[in-house]
Amino acid sequence: MLSIAFVLGVSVFSSLASAHGNVRKWLMNGKEYITYLPYDQPDLTQPPVGIARFLGNGINPMKDPLSPAMTCNVNSYPAPLMANVTAGSTITATWNSWPHVGPIYTYMSPCPNGHDCSDFLGTTEATWFKIEEAGVVPYKFASSGLDWATQIMFDAKNKWNIVIPKCLPDGPYLIRHETMAIHDSNVRGGAQFYPNCAQVWVSGGSSTLDLKKAGVKLPGDIQPDDEGVLFDPRKPLTEYTYTVPGSRPIVC
Repeated sequence: MLSIAFVLGVSVFSSLASAHGNVRKWLMNGKEYITYLPYDQPDLTQPPVGIARFLGNGINPMKDPLSPAMTCNVNSYPAPLMANVTAGSTITATWNSWPHVGPIYTYMSPCPNGHDCSDFLGTTEATWFKIEEAGVVPYKFASSGLDWATQIMFDAKNKWNIVIPKCLPDGPYLIRHETMAIHDSNVRGGAQFYPNCAQVWVSGGSSTLDLKKAGVKLPGDIQPDDEGVLFDPRKPLTEYTYTVPGSRPIVC
């Protein structure tokens, strides 16, 4: 099996730069939730009745990590439903056919009213915490033995597994799952961010995580000049150590 980086080569940084994406569906506690299907239903003005927040920018990226749109996309607003998830369980995000290379990471934030996320946008509160991240990872099919996390997603038919931390207090949360495309990261403002948010109710947690101490702001946790945002993506992966932008994931 050949990696995206090997097969696509220069095309990753040129022709495929115009292809974008989003999370098409979530699998949580054995139940599937459809989000947006931009290639099947190009009109995104009417979101499906589900758990996913509106993507005002469609499948297009965010370019300014300090914009309020970095939280959950442009003009995002609460969804009508919440998915039940169990602390310690694995949920799965399925993306559309994904051409870009780069890191993948996921944040969560409690919804402050304690019973749902209907009045929470998350754009100003320091309540977000990262639960997982993957940047440059071991990959046996690459000649260098390394590749981007997106290659793992590509091999899994565009699926990405996320473990919900066991130490979370029970209650309502926003999950913010994102890929970052790095083909233009050599210029300031060139990195492409694709945030997708979904609403969940977590149960079965241990309540040992201090959410106030763990919290960061989004926008804010990722800066335009972070070494994982502004760098030369054309350098061989063996020549540098990549740091995923933002804070480090919590440890339960």
